[in-house]
Amino acid sequence: MPANAFNSSSLHLLRAAVLCCVMGPAAVAYAAPCADGTTDQTFAGGMVGCAGTATWDNRASLCGAGYHPASANEWRSLFGGIAPAHNYWTNDDLRYSGAGSASCSAEYTAGYSCGANQPMRVCTTSGNDAEGNHCNWVNCGIGATTPNAYFGGCAGNTTAGTLCVPNGCADGSAEQAFNRGMVGCAGHVTWDNRATLCAPGYRLASADEWVNLHGAAAPSHNYWTNDDLKYNGSSLACTADLSGYSCGTNQPMRVCTSGGTDAEGNACNWANCGYGYTTPNHYFGGCVGNTTAGALCVPIEGCADGSVEQVLNNSTVGCAGSVAWVDRDSLCAPGWVAAGSEDWTGAYGSTTPSHNYWTNEDLKYNGSGSSSCYVSSTVGSQCFAGQPMRVCTPAGTDLEGNACNWTHCGLNAATPDQYFGGCNLNTTAGTLCLRPPP
Repeated sequence: MPANAFNSSSLHLLRAAVLCCVMGPAAVAYAAPCADGTTDQTFAGGMVGCAGTATWDNRASLCGAGYHPASANEWRSLFGGIAPAHNYWTNDDLRYSGAGSASCSAEYTAGYSCGANQPMRVCTTSGNDAEGNHCNWVNCGIGATTPNAYFGGCAGNTTAGTLCVPNGCADGSAEQAFNRGMVGCAGHVTWDNRATLCAPGYRLASADEWVNLHGAAAPSHNYWTNDDLKYNGSSLACTADLSGYSCGTNQPMRVCTSGGTDAEGNACNWANCGYGYTTPNHYFGGCVGNTTAGALCVPIEGCADGSVEQVLNNSTVGCAGSVAWVDRDSLCAPGWVAAGSEDWTGAYGSTTPSHNYWTNEDLKYNGSGSSSCYVSSTVGSQCFAGQPMRVCTPAGTDLEGNACNWTHCGLNAATPDQYFGGCNLNTTAGTLCLRPPP
């Protein structure tokens, strides 16, 4: 077990932090969203458009106190189909792909670079705005040519306004900003209170999301994740994961500064641990005796209607609805896709489904009835066309009027119960939606 590197008299100094990600109105009263005191466009979740002619490296200068540049993912999740009235930078160094306007996409890593400080950005449909900004290409998607997410611009288009969103910390601050809107919120809470440092509209992030979203950035504060992480290894070669040795109640491994301490007085016994493997270093650490921290938080997003009925692990959410299986993706927000059956089994943990949800697979049935059944994508009997097995509530029904004939089925085996069911004549459900890794 990791030894406590600090004596008992210093434990009262332990303080910690929270990582939070933006999506929704913040809890505090902010100053004007735009630095010049105006608000040129208003979107969902507190996102605003601030007109201007800033270069990309100065994009944050257009956001007011308590706001920061929105990520491309936040734009596509929050704009709600509203066309931009000005050209706006996002916080991502977006590349381009495609053949031209209306046949193009902005990309995070694929495609081609636009050059220094000239990434793709959000553009008006004409490419021009009242401030004199211009976009060569317009009406591009994000990650795909459709749907149109109003991206465009690129080489030679050097200025724009900025999309700004509220900082994700409950006190209106943001000590660190990471990819896709994730921010670090310094604070002082125990693990069971880790969500209190996040503004409303933000949720706790998983360890996977920290690994995928922090990029090359090292934490400048100690931060909890939402996982009860265990430890393996030694202080010189350590890992955090879900299958090691428990650190004790409310003291799991968390994200730590490389030195193990931070300005808030938080401490980590171990530091510079990997996630699942000893390398690469993902800055996990802490454990027994380190009793306070914040939490990694990510946008509450994923459903096309802006609501999220259930938040699961591994960037998976449950989106309530009543659609046919062929329309399952329609319930997922742009950039999200219907999750597979194994995505569900890896994400739900101890959560019981509160709605019936499609997965992305045409699942077959096996067995004799409820609680004595399993689903499979490869073996078994086929349900009627467009009516495969899906994830079901324990009762088989939900508030949307969806029903499952069979319930309490496993995946590829009858046990354990993994809440699959349904089949013939059960024609509608919601959808489990997954955000693919960046």
